[in-house]
Amino acid sequence: MDSVFTLDEATLFDFFFQYLREIQVFPLLQAITPKDQQRELIPFIQFILVFLMKIIGSIPKMEPVHELLLTDELLMGICGFNGYQVRNGSCARGVELRTTPAPEIRGAICVDTLANQVVKISPRTIETFFNRCIQQLARSNIFPKYIHAACDATDFETTKQFTGCGAVTRERKVKARGYRKNGELKAVKVTVYGWKVWAIYELNTGIPLAIKIDTIEKPDNLHVLAVLEQAKDNVGPRSTIRSLVIDRGFLDGKVLFAIAKHDIEFVIPLKSNMGAIIDARQLALEAEGSYHGCRELEVTRGYGKAKYTQKVRTELIGVPGLLTCDWFNPEGSKANTTKKDYQPVPLNAVVVKTWDNKTPPMDKQVVLVTNGAVEDPFIAFDRYDDRSLIENNLFRDTKQNWCLQHPPKKTKEGVWVQVYVVMAMKALSTAFLMWQQEQARLHEAGEQTSWDRYRRNLKALNRNKLIVFVDLFFGIFFSHEVFMLAGVPVHDAEKELNITRDQIYTQYTGLAPPDSS
Repeated sequence: MDSVFTLDEATLFDFFFQYLREIQVFPLLQAITPKDQQRELIPFIQFILVFLMKIIGSIPKMEPVHELLLTDELLMGICGFNGYQVRNGSCARGVELRTTPAPEIRGAICVDTLANQVVKISPRTIETFFNRCIQQLARSNIFPKYIHAACDATDFETTKQFTGCGAVTRERKVKARGYRKNGELKAVKVTVYGWKVWAIYELNTGIPLAIKIDTIEKPDNLHVLAVLEQAKDNVGPRSTIRSLVIDRGFLDGKVLFAIAKHDIEFVIPLKSNMGAIIDARQLALEAEGSYHGCRELEVTRGYGKAKYTQKVRTELIGVPGLLTCDWFNPEGSKANTTKKDYQPVPLNAVVVKTWDNKTPPMDKQVVLVTNGAVEDPFIAFDRYDDRSLIENNLFRDTKQNWCLQHPPKKTKEGVWVQVYVVMAMKALSTAFLMWQQEQARLHEAGEQTSWDRYRRNLKALNRNKLIVFVDLFFGIFFSHEVFMLAGVPVHDAEKELNITRDQIYTQYTGLAPPDSS
């Protein structure tokens, strides 16, 4: 025998993949097929599962995948590879061309093969996979009935070596060098290459609801309506998007008017050069017909010995019926507002007088506009305050901890696969952690859980079983059979099961046992 393993051990990936089966996502993985595939030496699902382990394991580059995953017999066994494949490879291609000694453990596949295979998934296929994952989460009642969401876009910066990437020239501030200039900021123009990723983010669960990708030079407001429509389709009909917070980079009257037509309340800050922001501040100063709100909270600052509590005060003024947002209409800023029959569409505003004990001068006050009510201005304010979650908990987290900007190949297909798989795993793993917490709660309450049921089924199916590898062959036996076939008597098994070594030999081979004499 070359090696022997037990079959009843479960790992994190076992439970995660079992959860994907419970919510009917695993069949979606099995349905992914590469474009232009003519023959299949290895089932494509095995490549996908290895790539998912790379993403979940936060492995930034493809090269470490060989040492961390492809040579691990337990993890590769979960992906469908056997022990012989892990040690000797899944095929002999390239073995004769080696100029260096072969490694002791070759690995189930090579990293180049893994990268070449996963980028064969078309952008449309992988986008559809992500959307269906979110739809399955919605069917599992992960999301609240009424969703408060945020929309934002982030750059996926690359180099110009990436095929299919876009380019845009931007002005950035850098530190100037030289005598008397060291440390000063100087504006320079740079060319940035890459793509842009739009996302709709559910603020309660922290799960992305929809994703769109385009080249980096596209404006922020280009795909807002498309990604919002996709998010609505993904969570419906069990959930409804009630509100959407967006940053001032998306300030487009035509887009905002279309969002309002969807019966969605939006909150967005005005730009400092707009006439409406001056009017809102002036109306808030007069205070006639406006709504005043004030709140004091006790917050914790610092860490360790420097930790202390502080009372912070926030004061808001809600201004209803602001009529100078003349860009808020079906035509946007292109509308002819000088026509006699032009009727301005009113918006409501929230003027932030004091924010966490900081009271700026009047010309620096933040003004939020919304199509929702402002009788309680803190409703709109708190929604906008949560907008930072999409920047920190989605974009920054996926870039720093999920290696979002390290695709398997420097191509458009590589970027699409990386972004949609990372976002899908971010969503599914977040839901998986929520599921685990619920399973733990049920377990402590003494109720039966799918977690316990899976453990029992796994152990019942493989209890007292061993998998034995001999060269190219492997077999699964009960543990007592392995010992008896190896010539070691197991008296209790012989007595209880009324079985002999010769009977076991004949059972598996169909031949009479060899003469031991």
